[in-house]
Amino acid sequence: MKAKSVEEHRRQDVAEKCRFAEAVLDASAGGGVIAYDHDLKILYWSGALEPIIDLNAYDALGMRIDDAVPFLRDAFRMTQIRAALAGEKQTFVGHYVRERDGGDGFFDATLMPLRGAGKDVTAGLVLLRDTTQRRTSEQNLRETELRFRSMADASPVLLWMAGTDSMCTFFNQTWLEFTGRTLDQEWGVGWAEGIHFEDFQRCIDTYMTAFSAREPFEMEYRLLRKDGEYRWILDRGVPRWAADKMFAGFIGSCVDITDIKRLEAELRKAVREREDFLAIASHELRTPLTTLQLQIEILQRALRSGSEGVPLSGRLERSVTAAAQQVRRLETLIEELLDVSRLTSKKVELVASVVDIVPLVRGILDRLSVAAARASCPVTLKTVKSACAVVDPARFDRIVTNVLVNAFKYGAGAPVIVTVELGDGQVRVIVKDEGPGIAPANQKRIFERFERAVSTANYGGFGLGLWIARELTVAHGGSIGVESELGKGAAFTVVLPL
Repeated sequence: MKAKSVEEHRRQDVAEKCRFAEAVLDASAGGGVIAYDHDLKILYWSGALEPIIDLNAYDALGMRIDDAVPFLRDAFRMTQIRAALAGEKQTFVGHYVRERDGGDGFFDATLMPLRGAGKDVTAGLVLLRDTTQRRTSEQNLRETELRFRSMADASPVLLWMAGTDSMCTFFNQTWLEFTGRTLDQEWGVGWAEGIHFEDFQRCIDTYMTAFSAREPFEMEYRLLRKDGEYRWILDRGVPRWAADKMFAGFIGSCVDITDIKRLEAELRKAVREREDFLAIASHELRTPLTTLQLQIEILQRALRSGSEGVPLSGRLERSVTAAAQQVRRLETLIEELLDVSRLTSKKVELVASVVDIVPLVRGILDRLSVAAARASCPVTLKTVKSACAVVDPARFDRIVTNVLVNAFKYGAGAPVIVTVELGDGQVRVIVKDEGPGIAPANQKRIFERFERAVSTANYGGFGLGLWIARELTVAHGGSIGVESELGKGAAFTVVLPL
């Protein structure tokens, strides 16, 4: 009778301690408790285990623990189950079990001794904590993060992410490949080291203002690429919010807009050139037209009223001559415009053949003799006997004519020397004037469209002649350049292959 009371007391003590342990488990993360005696017989079975193990408390009591819970036997072996009865504690994290509904489950298990009042081990205790949901959430989170990183790294745009303290914690592979830096180097505020110094303060101010206001932002700045070139970046950032609506930081994307910027600049330049061209064209075309109209009016009045003391034929001759000169000027201007259209649209077709260019140059000088005389520019030709090259005679005529007209315009009142020479498998046509000269900074610019080294108020024209000459020379496989000093004239050299 006395022994039975001791046994009952022991069982009661075990049950109370198991219920306490079970309450602790339920309060924290849920789980179940099993107690077993030295014969491995189950003394206590938590009802919370029934959904996991197809066994209720009534049937489990008195069974051997290794029979009731096979996965414990398989996982920890009997020696470890008995170790708890010997006073040792064992903890196993992330133990996998197959639940009775066919799903997968995970448990953290702790085996420990259960001591009585005399500190003797009265039973073994198994604390099972169900970690399936937590592990599933963690796994889902890892998979989500992995998918995000995979998509981010595959993205053609530069992606970044920052925490609530504005420190950047993530850059995708595209960003790292663009900058040529590691994640450790870009971490925090390291990424800002690549911002161009002229954009740095504006960029940081925009970034920090957006963080403080937790509002989206958009900014453009130059970022150093790994090859040492600064590229224009369009950076857009938006705030991130956690599931509980708490601010979680920012995420942003960057696009290289350098080519767009360059195109915009070219378009703006084209618009300015068009406006400049229209202004110049309006002036240049109006001047000869006004003169031509005046001469025609003189002719009309002369025809109507007589000579007024001057022979009618003499007045008519001068008027007709002046009108013819202005018509030729208009023809030249219009031909320049046509050349611009052809060259810009790449529609220039060369009809080239082997030609002795010396007679061509002589013919050009004869044709321009009146223009040379009008500019008071005596022309001297220095040439070899013969210089054959593969050229389109009409286009070659245009090249030399434009260079000579340029010399007459800027070197008016002074001699012009034209030289044709051979050397190094090339033929060179050199036109030297004694005009005001060209500053070194302008010697490349004068070969561009609508460019000149002097004020348009002092010299007329579209500023197209040298550009047309350069384009046609390049089309022949040659080159054109200038040597000049301010106050010492200029020497333009057209070089063509023999």
